[in-house]
Amino acid sequence: MMTACSETSDYSPEQMINNALDEKESESYVAEATSTIRENEDVVEAMKMKEWHSKDGKIRVEIENQNEEEKAISVNDGEKITTYEVEQNQAIVVDDEEILEFNQPSPKEQVDLILDMVRDTHQIEGKGEEEIAGRSAYHLVATPKKDDVLLGKQEIWIDKENWIVLKIVSSTGNQKTEIVYNNIDFDTSIPDEKFTLDLPDDVDIVNSDDLLKTEEVTLEEAKEGIGKPFLYFPEEDGVAISAIEMDELKGKLNRTEINIDYKKEDAPFLTLSVFESPEDTDEDLLLPDEEKVTIRNQDGTYTDSNDFRALFWQEDGLNYSLVIIDPSLTLEELQALTETMDTVK
Repeated sequence: MMTACSETSDYSPEQMINNALDEKESESYVAEATSTIRENEDVVEAMKMKEWHSKDGKIRVEIENQNEEEKAISVNDGEKITTYEVEQNQAIVVDDEEILEFNQPSPKEQVDLILDMVRDTHQIEGKGEEEIAGRSAYHLVATPKKDDVLLGKQEIWIDKENWIVLKIVSSTGNQKTEIVYNNIDFDTSIPDEKFTLDLPDDVDIVNSDDLLKTEEVTLEEAKEGIGKPFLYFPEEDGVAISAIEMDELKGKLNRTEINIDYKKEDAPFLTLSVFESPEDTDEDLLLPDEEKVTIRNQDGTYTDSNDFRALFWQEDGLNYSLVIIDPSLTLEELQALTETMDTVK
């Protein structure tokens, strides 16, 4: 399943992945990187990043966009993660032990997840060795074996000495994301004060637990939460509502979202989600497993990947999504079912 590496490498692609996943980050390092997102080869977002990583797992990350108009500083001091959005003068604090370790993965941890995800779904081959940030790196290319996979083509450059990923290029649909270290300094001394964050006196401090407030509501309360009538499936032909929840999302999303769970003959059927359409949407971006479809005479998309199936569309200023739970429900049946939707009175 794995293609052999070039003769310049003593490791097969599988061995390199195993080493990258198993290697522990025991060295301190300071790194500078850039992240670029392109759609149809046009740059839509570019950011500069700087990271300080201590031997005991403390992390500081500073991110700034290409115009230096937006800046965020995130510090993990081992007990909590504080992320300060400079322009908004807002700090979000995460202190829940169960989610602390997952909330701010390092670049290596993020790539470890990708490596683990592509091992079975992609054909992986070695492309020899290259120099990234002045360091020798193995070059791996992971190409999807099938079209309907979540992750598209991945190119990964892994440091030969300590197995940290120095560069990754990820292609998904018409979007390409590149993250590359420009400079990286290992086994450097980092002062303890680097992992503290001095916030302004007037900063708005928000605990992560307050970013999402969920409550069970009635249809009438859901309509009031959205601020206007919306479409839903009436309870008929064996379809019944099992739960209605209203999520008050804070932070950048800052919206009210309604989620209605349906059952049919006492078995989970589908979930309908509704929220007000944001002003800025990218309607041209499609994932590899998405296709354009017509829903209620509206342009929409249908996703079918790894047992996840969903419909998305916009109508009258609202975003709708349907996550299909019943495996026997076909796309054509679902499209017909949407024609029976009624407006919450």
